[in-house]
Amino acid sequence: MDDAEADISDEQLEVLRRRYTEARRAGLTIAEATLFAESDADVGELRRLVRDGCPVETLRLIVL
Repeated sequence: MDDAEADISDEQLEVLRRRYTEARRAGLTIAEATLFAESDADVGELRRLVRDGCPVETLRLIVL
């Protein structure tokens, strides 16, 4: 475990995992999902775009 991981609480880690999982389900790549999880992007917006049928290419432009 490096210093950055040691500074993350279990709760923060769970939030990152959930955001990452949502992004992967939306069709983002591993790298993109990681960027999304670590960003301040609105997960509710991601969900709305997916629900409304937004193409993955457009989704990337909006949430990343």
